Amino acid sequence: MPFRPTLPRRCLHDRKLNSFLSAVASLAASPSPSPPAGAAPAAPTPAAYNALMSAYSRAGRPDEVLRLFRSLPFPPNAPLFTTLISSLAASGHHRAARAAFCSLIVSGVSPTASAFTALLKCHGDASLDSVYEVFFLQRAAAGCSPDAAAYNCLISVLCDAQRVEEAWGVLDLMLDNGFHPNVRSYTAILRGYCEQGRVLEAERLVDTMIDLGCPPDVISYSVLIEGLCRVGEFGKVERILGESEAKGWTPNAVTYNIYMSALCRMGLLDEAFHQVDIMRSRGLTLTVETVNILFDCLCRDSRFSEAVCLLEYSDELGWDVDVFCYNTLMSRLCDIGDFARVLKLLVDLLKKGIGPDVFSFTIAIRSLCRAGKLQVAKCLIDSEGVEYDVVAFNTLIHGFCMVGNLCGVQLTFMDMISRKVLPNNFTNAMVIDSLCKHQRFSAAISFLLESSEDGLVPDHLIRLNNWLVKANRLRDVLYLVDEIHSRDFVLDICIFNSLVRIFCWEGYCMHENFNIVCLILDRMLGVRS
Repeated sequence: MPFRPTLPRRCLHDRKLNSFLSAVASLAASPSPSPPAGAAPAAPTPAAYNALMSAYSRAGRPDEVLRLFRSLPFPPNAPLFTTLISSLAASGHHRAARAAFCSLIVSGVSPTASAFTALLKCHGDASLDSVYEVFFLQRAAAGCSPDAAAYNCLISVLCDAQRVEEAWGVLDLMLDNGFHPNVRSYTAILRGYCEQGRVLEAERLVDTMIDLGCPPDVISYSVLIEGLCRVGEFGKVERILGESEAKGWTPNAVTYNIYMSALCRMGLLDEAFHQVDIMRSRGLTLTVETVNILFDCLCRDSRFSEAVCLLEYSDELGWDVDVFCYNTLMSRLCDIGDFARVLKLLVDLLKKGIGPDVFSFTIAIRSLCRAGKLQVAKCLIDSEGVEYDVVAFNTLIHGFCMVGNLCGVQLTFMDMISRKVLPNNFTNAMVIDSLCKHQRFSAAISFLLESSEDGLVPDHLIRLNNWLVKANRLRDVLYLVDEIHSRDFVLDICIFNSLVRIFCWEGYCMHENFNIVCLILDRMLGVRS
């Protein structure tokens, strides 16, 4: 049986619950893919250390990779540096990865093509010019020209930046330098098409790969399936999965997880659970992600009592519940307004020692705001020991903004700045709205200008202009335009068009202040010229 007798008997007669419990049992019976924390290599050799570091890297444990690297009983070689850089880059620690590459250079070890390729992966928020600089730096390094993996990595970086056409140019450069594009090269471009919603071009690329004698593999098809799911083409997904054997590829657990997750998001819960039966019929091992998706399906199906019950019986089921499942249930309960149970689950997280993350607290803050408990939410965000991000602060600011509490908005914003959390565009938009709702137009203008030191955000200016025009504050609009002009900001055509539109909507074409409207538009045209 996939569960203990202590679980409520209703699970026996419920197909979805039974399917979920079977998935949990299958997951509990499978060995952990990650080495245990603190493991030591089989032998004190570079190869043994690199093998264990690579295993931790694949499991997403950069902390363990760094621990092993720091405990090396011998000087690190290039493969060890490469594994460290790749692990840090893959986990988002881009600065640490670049620092590790600098250590490689300082150590006197000659960098390999693989090390340069690992460095390419840690571009993070760096400009594409710096990525190109790293790529062509390999040509300058003695005996270290870019290999096929480096070209593929550069193609992937360009596609991530939605520069697919430029990626095709790198593909041509790859051919010019004697490297034949492989399935990884084309899959990167395939992903670029799918992320831009260009699924028809993605499908044509798959056909082209087959014609070129470079048949897509399971990763390629999984990328295509994810792209089709984004646009709701589930019929094509079914066809691709049905033709997999004839096309010479086999879907894996990741493929089905992608499909199940999309079905779950679209509310096609029966179809999502049906994929579990198909996975088992293909002999696939269910993963943690599979169980998490099924749990989300139960929550979306409003099976909240069963979901809570499953969390309570997780130890008996042998289910190692993580914070993701709690966050999923808390989020769904927040959506239906069951705020009391959201807070109870947050307390359960603390009691069980699972450790709520920032998202857990953000859901709790959202629940308190929706319940009208804004001061309690403020106390929660004021508590020490939790490093809240911009989303958490925005959630509370939005709560104050919705009830017209300007003081709460301003205090939360100042607290945010004092805790070195950078506001984003949504933050600034809410502050502008709050100030304007309370007729604090001069303060709103000052705030916009101060927040635009690193560049003017057109949406913010459009938003403020709309408020000013509706309040008949045309001279404030003129002042704002002059200030923007004096700061050498370039006004986009969308700003000019939106201002003309709001003037027309508010009836200023025949207004007594039409001369000021003309003056404003003339000044704006002067800025654009």
